[in-house]
Amino acid sequence: GVWSEYRVVEKDSGKTTRMRMAIVGREGDGWWYEVVQDDGEHRNIVKMLVRGDPDDPDNIERLILKSGDAPASEMPKDFVAMGRRMAVHMFERRSGVPAAGAEGLRLERAGRRKVTVPAGTFEAEVHRIVDSQGKVLATYDFVPKVKPFGVVTSQTDTTTMELLGYGTGAKSAVTETPVPMTAPPGMPAGMPRGMPPGVGPKGQ
Repeated sequence: GVWSEYRVVEKDSGKTTRMRMAIVGREGDGWWYEVVQDDGEHRNIVKMLVRGDPDDPDNIERLILKSGDAPASEMPKDFVAMGRRMAVHMFERRSGVPAAGAEGLRLERAGRRKVTVPAGTFEAEVHRIVDSQGKVLATYDFVPKVKPFGVVTSQTDTTTMELLGYGTGAKSAVTETPVPMTAPPGMPAGMPRGMPPGVGPKGQ
């Protein structure tokens, strides 16, 4: 499986996180996609089995979460869409890069340039994510051979991200069999599915 690893730095605090994105296996006609984030204090893993377009939550068949040394847990199917939103939010929060497909945002190409990062020197195509008012929210250097997403560097108002390495042969960081999750993180186990947060079952 292909993988790429990044250093993400928050500009205001200087806090550094290592983020690894990888394709770690195949199951039927689907692929296991995994994101590992480690800031030196906390290590979180999101692992998804995806068939087709990963931007469509209906195509996510399974979703596994692991935090630190706690056992890995697997979300029930009807929590998967929520889990995907958590994964996207985690990526956006750490990288500062909003999803280009989000409402009101568009992708612009702004020429080519040579960039040097710890992973090497690349001839990259410059991409910008722009909002409806024309403000540039993120600029990133795109190189197709850097799988799975092609990003070499990115810059936003709050973070910088640079490629540390990339390659093939990725293995999953989740080695144990996940236990079933009875409720999404932050939701009491007895809360009926679909009930708004903060509204618990009777008797609570």
